[in-house]
Amino acid sequence: MKKITAMILAFTIMMTAGACGQSASNEEGREMTGQKEVLRIARYGSGMPEDYRWFDYEAAALAYDDLVFGEQSGAAYFPLLWQDSTNDTFGFAAYVGDGRTGRDGGQEAVATVAAVLSATLLGVDKSSQDGNNYVSQLHAYFSREDGVVLNNPGGSSEGASMWYMLYPAILFTQVSAHYPKEEQIREDALATVESWYEAYRIMEETGTFDYTGFNFRTMQPYENGVWKEPDCAAGIAVLMQLGYELTGKGEYAEAAADCLDYLDGFDGSPLYEVLLYFAPSLAARMNARQGSNYDIDNLLADVLNGSSIPRGGWGSISGSWGEYPMNGLMGSTTDGGGYAFSMNTFAGGYALADLAKYDTRYARAMGIWYLNAAAAARYFFPGETAAEKQSSTGNEAAMEIIGISGKAVPFEGIRKSSNSQTPWVGGDPTVYGWAETDLSLYSGAHTGMFAAVVEPTDVEAVLRIHCDAAAAAEQDYATCLLYNPHSQTRQVTYTLPEGKWDLFESVSKQVLSEGAEGSAVVELEPEEAVVIVELPAGTQIAHADGQYTAEGVWIASDTVTAEIAGLQNNDKVRGKVELDVRVASTDPETAVSEVIMEIDGKETVFGAGDKVVFRTEEYGTGSKNVNVTVRMSDGKTDKAGIRLNFEQ
Repeated sequence: MKKITAMILAFTIMMTAGACGQSASNEEGREMTGQKEVLRIARYGSGMPEDYRWFDYEAAALAYDDLVFGEQSGAAYFPLLWQDSTNDTFGFAAYVGDGRTGRDGGQEAVATVAAVLSATLLGVDKSSQDGNNYVSQLHAYFSREDGVVLNNPGGSSEGASMWYMLYPAILFTQVSAHYPKEEQIREDALATVESWYEAYRIMEETGTFDYTGFNFRTMQPYENGVWKEPDCAAGIAVLMQLGYELTGKGEYAEAAADCLDYLDGFDGSPLYEVLLYFAPSLAARMNARQGSNYDIDNLLADVLNGSSIPRGGWGSISGSWGEYPMNGLMGSTTDGGGYAFSMNTFAGGYALADLAKYDTRYARAMGIWYLNAAAAARYFFPGETAAEKQSSTGNEAAMEIIGISGKAVPFEGIRKSSNSQTPWVGGDPTVYGWAETDLSLYSGAHTGMFAAVVEPTDVEAVLRIHCDAAAAAEQDYATCLLYNPHSQTRQVTYTLPEGKWDLFESVSKQVLSEGAEGSAVVELEPEEAVVIVELPAGTQIAHADGQYTAEGVWIASDTVTAEIAGLQNNDKVRGKVELDVRVASTDPETAVSEVIMEIDGKETVFGAGDKVVFRTEEYGTGSKNVNVTVRMSDGKTDKAGIRLNFEQ
């Protein structure tokens, strides 16, 4: 088999930079890797988490499935599971000790449907488990009156918020994709997609998705006057993409693109809940496969940075709380100084799984995020922090549950500080009287979704990230991300399914191994990330128009990365400034066409051979964003920016 070798080509637009007498020459020898820096992740300071220890999420998820769906204990708060005879389905409440336990219709799809999906992803057949078909029983969440899947059996879309309808619909449709023989829930899923398509058309006509909910009985969006959820556009986009993959209807694909267009142009972060977590990966997929040009930097920043417009502070945690590193956990960055949630973290890991597959420029950043999130998420589970920091301590019934379940059920969340402890592991139920414990069944229902993505290797702290874990409806060649956080080269044993395999590495666009059986050794340089595509031995790889295909199936795209070298954020500049703009491309047949510089809304266009230069006196004094967009001969673009202090 012929090896594809595509070196990263570096184009230097201007090799010197003037900044108050400083030169960028000290960076001239630094090699560009083509990897993007994600500022929120860069704040971790190091790719290697402090006090790293692997937590077995798969074991916890399988123990959860056995605890909830297996033989029920006679201890307090048991049985967790009940048969809802009113709606002909099963149920369990959101928390252990929840007053809704046993109340028909009180169960939520964000827990029950997620639990079915989680176990399915780990190989459990939920359509035939101990004589029960838990998949077919999900039909109870489909409302014929509303024409959509809802969060409660027998519920209504009237007054329901966007994410409490869209997220269950996404989970439900993904379950359906795994069980194609379950005709009723497939019918329910497709009807839900079609109903949301009609809702999309109505909201598109209004020019916005910035609503609280959508009433499917009146077919009108509504606002409750308290909050709005513009990231519903992300949820609709995911549903439309799933609908397209299941039916081939082009209008669904067009709707998904329109929704991403809305998010791409949204002023600020539209993040309200988990829905936006899916947007960066879906946008990267469309960029890679359809030639779209969505701004992945901005979408990922909207997810992580804590800059939410509808829900201030919502994003990803960075830093340590007391002696516990919390990097990568998802939740509020501001509530009480910070409040991380287990469900959000697990859902985020699931939703972001294929970002590095579709845009390899984020391989290193995502490798760092997954490693840190996996290290810190163990603190959600009983016994992983000091006893005095857990709300179960002193609660005899909660301690009895933990004694029975071990680490199967996580706590709902972690506050930076509460009850004179930093951090405090617990949640809202005991604070607001929702339940008698903070042990979160709806969060534990998501553990398997996270476990399906993250897996340890034979090298400590080198994780194998399964990029296809969330690809329920469309299966490509299996693709995994590896990242080496160590300062020395590491050799990782990469296990393989039965048969012979070629390993294509899509960051460097090279074949690493041919005809491997059982396993292959992958060598990782310090802080290197690779994305490995598993191809049957002898598969022919073609490269044309910036795309790599294996027997006609897409496996990778060429990338272009721009950066501004020689200057740091908040550097002082005055007079004539020549920017050192550097570009890395994986396509040897492409070249720089132009560079567009933007300062204070004023754009200046430079040719490939021009110096990228500006004079500070033309823009006044103060702190200003200097942005450059590099356009290549094949139409690909990338942006880089820096904030500088202009002086006269």
